Amino acid sequence: MKKKIKDNDALKIVFDIIDSEENGIGIGNMTSQVLAIFYLNDLDHFIKEKLKIKYYVRYQDDFVLIHESKDYLKKCLKEIKVFLNKEDLMLNDKTRIYKNTNNFIFLGRNKKGKYIRYREIKRKLKKKDYLYRNGNITLMSYISSINSYRSLILVNVQTKF
Repeated sequence: MKKKIKDNDALKIVFDIIDSEENGIGIGNMTSQVLAIFYLNDLDHFIKEKLKIKYYVRYQDDFVLIHESKDYLKKCLKEIKVFLNKEDLMLNDKTRIYKNTNNFIFLGRNKKGKYIRYREIKRKLKKKDYLYRNGNITLMSYISSINSYRSLILVNVQTKF
């Protein structure tokens, strides 16, 4: 952030927002959406300009590169890992190279790799409500969860049409 934002007052506000949550910014917060766009902007430019990937899509921290050469994608994957390592970031264990004939889910899977079902979201939100009402999580954490699932539902509904 300090590379891009030179105003110390603005930086203080950004870091206060980040530090206000126990485990960083919740993924449902509007600030996390803006910061994800901002923070990974250099990665976007690296992929488009240095790797010359024509078909590239990113939503928050999920991204897809499409290219006709599997070998070139393997090379890109190595270079992306090096790039992210310099930023103290790393890819998660869901990272894969798929054949273009395989179906894959860009958004809408849970941590175990299964499709997210809306009744699963309802169950998880009931649990968050219980945790909040019993003082086990903060209001900000509870709101972040609600916003996160709301965003997930909206993305899934939009991609079905």
